[in-house]
Amino acid sequence: MLDAVRIAPAVRRFREALSLLGALSPRKKALLAAGAAVLVLAAALLVRRAAVSDVVGEVRAVRGPLRITVAVSGLLAPARAESYGPEVAGVEMKVAELAPEGTWVAPGALLVRFDDAPFRRELEVARSRLVQTSGEAEQARQALRALLATQQSERLEASAAFARADLDLRTFVNGVAPLQVQQSAAAVERARREMDESRQKLEGLAPFAEKGYVSRDELRSAERRATEAQADLVLAEQQHSTLTRFTHPQLLAQKTQEVESRKAALKVVSEKTAAQAAQAKAAADLADARAAEAARTVADVERRIALCTVTARSPGLVVHREIFEKGGEKRRVRVGDAVFAGQPVLDLPDLSEMLVETRVKEGEIHRVEPGQKAEVRLEAFPDETFAATVLRLGALTAGDKGEARTFPLVLKLAKTEPRLRPGMSAQALVLAGEVKDAVQVPVDAVRYEGDQAVCTVRTVTGTETRRVKTGRSNAFFVEIREGLSEGDVVLISR
Repeated sequence: MLDAVRIAPAVRRFREALSLLGALSPRKKALLAAGAAVLVLAAALLVRRAAVSDVVGEVRAVRGPLRITVAVSGLLAPARAESYGPEVAGVEMKVAELAPEGTWVAPGALLVRFDDAPFRRELEVARSRLVQTSGEAEQARQALRALLATQQSERLEASAAFARADLDLRTFVNGVAPLQVQQSAAAVERARREMDESRQKLEGLAPFAEKGYVSRDELRSAERRATEAQADLVLAEQQHSTLTRFTHPQLLAQKTQEVESRKAALKVVSEKTAAQAAQAKAAADLADARAAEAARTVADVERRIALCTVTARSPGLVVHREIFEKGGEKRRVRVGDAVFAGQPVLDLPDLSEMLVETRVKEGEIHRVEPGQKAEVRLEAFPDETFAATVLRLGALTAGDKGEARTFPLVLKLAKTEPRLRPGMSAQALVLAGEVKDAVQVPVDAVRYEGDQAVCTVRTVTGTETRRVKTGRSNAFFVEIREGLSEGDVVLISR
């Protein structure tokens, strides 16, 4: 057992720490109080590992493994936690049913049920509106179909009339008119030949009539035929001229006018039917839009009714949230409370993976990196140690002006247990490394003269100041690489 002389240096350092604690602000005291147990444990380790000399304030340099640790304190937290609350925006929701706090739930279990009576009434109105608008939309679509059928018949009739007129015009221009002109011209040509023939015959009979070889009757008959042939030619020429100058142009103009009239009628029918169809389609589309809007309203109300039942998305422990009462005091949420969207009602932390959320001092951040092992002690279970690993080191620092700056540090417990709860106070030692064979002395045995580390060493003739080269250290011991040997007695700085 160690006597009072051996533990005097550790006790003195512990009292100095307490005096410094008394000078801190209340907030800093709260942060450091959680680490007091770790400091006591470290002090005990210090006096066990260093062989203290028989003189108070002197220690002996020893050789052995030097474990580099970083002491931190924080709170236990789940690696994953989900918050649950109302998701219907802009509406006050009344809690009708609530899962008991502290119960373990599986995925799909009921967590919160909000009163859906207002939505049920709204759903009845929305469904009635949907039936009405759906009927109106169906009537509008039927009217549109009937109109389109009638218009199709009108367009077909007008198109057929235009096609007939156009065909009649093309037949006249390309067939009837040229043929009639050819026939009329042929008649003129026949009449001219007959006239020439009758004249020639008359001229041939005249000499014979003078000599008495041809009777007067025959001569008069030939003259009559010549006169008739002349009249027939004049008539054929007049008919041909009338046909080409008057009859055909008039018929062409009439048939062309008929085509244009039928074409204009077809255009009018097309434009009229298009306008009527567009109007009827717009009415049908409007009716469909109203029906669709009513359907969306029904779906939205049904969605809000579904959101009134909140179930667990993952397993976890039910933790009720605190809300403010009208007097400004906080209490746990309970059945009958009214909450709004975005206001969590309960949390569901997943306790299958637990973390320790803490902070590390700026001066010790170089010692810590992800993957390092750690030992965690919980205030709720002070006699047990839980293995952990450094999960991540934050990049954002914190600390007011004049205060020591710290960085967020997260440790992950190697395994968890049902008795562990979020928010438990935790102290941890991060194992930042180890020097397997090191000559070491307490950190208070080393002081600095400028940039040079020195130790006061006890010799047979008194004391001497000796330059040393330091190596790695933890909060309590420092490695001496040069300047001291195992067994040297050094003075503790006062």
